[in-house]
Amino acid sequence: MFHILIIDDTRSVHAFTKSLLNKASGIQVSSAMDGAQGLEALKENHFDLILLDWEMPILNGPDTLEQIKKMDVSTPVIMTTTRNSVEDIQRMLDAGVSEYMMKPFTIDILFEKISYVTGKNFPYAA
Repeated sequence: MFHILIIDDTRSVHAFTKSLLNKASGIQVSSAMDGAQGLEALKENHFDLILLDWEMPILNGPDTLEQIKKMDVSTPVIMTTTRNSVEDIQRMLDAGVSEYMMKPFTIDILFEKISYVTGKNFPYAA
């Protein structure tokens, strides 16, 4: 089972992303509503991929990423955001995200990014 952690403060994003991921078999999804909850989940479970939102209360995406790196977690991270400036993208790539995904995204983009960062292909029903 391929385990994905979604860290995002928006319930509709969780529901939408889960609905897309559920179109493929072999994927288990866990949710955290902010960076602090995400870090706790990482202490308790192993994940194969993290989908990390940039703008969240309590602990935002960049600060959460910094803490993940300090925990020496090697799980690939895809930053999900509406921020699209070259500077923001480069900042996150330099900080260690594996990939950057603009919101809103489609099922094709989601699975393309997952495949790119993990090397795994998940056939899904469109």
